[in-house]
Amino acid sequence: MTTVRPLPRSSITRKTTRAKLTQRTCRKLSADAVNGVISDVTGQSDKDSTADGFCGEPFADNGELLSSLSPLLFSMKLFGLYFYREHGHRRRTDDPEWNPSKTGSSFSALQIYATTVLIIVWLNAIRLYTLFDTSDHFGHLLLMKMRVFAIFNLTAIMFSACYYASHTSKLFKVLITLPVTLECVRGARWVAVRITATMWFSAAVNLSILAYIHFTNNGEYDFTAAPFVTYIDVSADRITAVRLCSYLTYIFIFPGILFSHAMNLVIVYVFCHEFKRLKKNFCRAIGKRGHFNGDLSSFRRRHSLTK
Repeated sequence: MTTVRPLPRSSITRKTTRAKLTQRTCRKLSADAVNGVISDVTGQSDKDSTADGFCGEPFADNGELLSSLSPLLFSMKLFGLYFYREHGHRRRTDDPEWNPSKTGSSFSALQIYATTVLIIVWLNAIRLYTLFDTSDHFGHLLLMKMRVFAIFNLTAIMFSACYYASHTSKLFKVLITLPVTLECVRGARWVAVRITATMWFSAAVNLSILAYIHFTNNGEYDFTAAPFVTYIDVSADRITAVRLCSYLTYIFIFPGILFSHAMNLVIVYVFCHEFKRLKKNFCRAIGKRGHFNGDLSSFRRRHSLTK
């Protein structure tokens, strides 16, 4: 018969103490702490990759992409599509007289101007609900009314999107902090200048055609002056003034559609250019034999910074 010998008291005490120390150590390493360490390491690696460039290509300085788009941004400012909203500074640790009631954002003249433009654009969109009356029947005139109604409502939505992007500073943050190469900045400047010139030329041509149709149609398209003509009768000696007032809406609002599209095209160009460079560098790192020779983590970080 085998006799089981009990462990010594000193051995049991050592094991119990070791278990308690292990438990305390595990409690200290919480999930939040681990995630914090991982995020710190990832953030530091992202900062290093941003500062050093990517695959031997140095990144442009902050603000170079924004300054390269100055012709387009100036044109957008004229029509109330872009402004920079300055946010109030956070509390400084060495400022004992910091007053939280004085924080916030200061309204600039461009923001007030853009707000006024946005209100006018939406009032014009609401006005166009009076285009339709009981005398309408299916035909080219009704289709033209529907087209005008859709265009100006789409314009109001696009003005609102540009206002939101400027009010939240999201557009400014993208243009000021996006890590792009110097080649991308030069290409974006060339694209912005070309697109801006094209949009101004397109706006001039379209407004000239609209002026010819608007004032030489013998009253066929006077419904654009709604609620005049459609619900309010206008005498023959005042119809010219009414047509002129309705045409002014085209002069101010119609170019806004073009320049909001222009900014979308420039942003698409920037992201497409950077993704193409990333793809080219990745294919170069794979090589002809199909073996990857680069740093996969750097490509992952570059992809996360670009998207």
